[in-house]
Amino acid sequence: MVRSRITGRNHAYLSNHELKVHLLAEYGSATLDIREQFALLPWEETQFIATQLGIRHPFFPGTSTPTVLTTDFLLTLARPDGMELVAISAKLKNDLTSRSLEKLLLERIYWNRRGIRWILVTEDNIHAIRASNLMFFETALNDERATQSGINPVAFSRRFEDHWAPSLSFNDIMNLTIDSMSVDVHTGHALLGTAVWNRDSRIDIDTKKLTHRDTVDLKL
Repeated sequence: MVRSRITGRNHAYLSNHELKVHLLAEYGSATLDIREQFALLPWEETQFIATQLGIRHPFFPGTSTPTVLTTDFLLTLARPDGMELVAISAKLKNDLTSRSLEKLLLERIYWNRRGIRWILVTEDNIHAIRASNLMFFETALNDERATQSGINPVAFSRRFEDHWAPSLSFNDIMNLTIDSMSVDVHTGHALLGTAVWNRDSRIDIDTKKLTHRDTVDLKL
């Protein structure tokens, strides 16, 4: 479960891979809306597509009742000339069996019939380092300690950057920062994470995976 600042609601996912795709969408400056497990209706249409392709449409186990197909994500993105809908299926490569590929083909054709771009996202074409680092700061998305502290997240991030040294770990810099600003470590992490999510931090989230005990890179 993750609460989105964009939609204002909780989103439920069945895998870390889906969560990573959500966080990347959440961080995207063009993202206006995120809808997960979007139903492909009317269901007669996916059955028609399956018949045309000679593919067995999914059914509820042990019944003759067709299931309603879903796409993992439907994003609404801001574009210079308006808005764009993008459908995304988030799958790991190991899960791409011949049967799952048939169902993905049904999805792709469903969206193509509507003129909507459809993308298959695996671990090979995801920004893995950025996704991992956004997960590192995921709790800051809705941590009230940041707002309750009365400290500007930008100011906290700048103090963190002032304490930065190439030999210091994330925890080392964080401890120096929270001591100098008289807050606890959880509030400090929420403040720094808020600055990262707001794109107000110079911490590099794109080139190296962040850990508490490793060093930190800053953007020049």
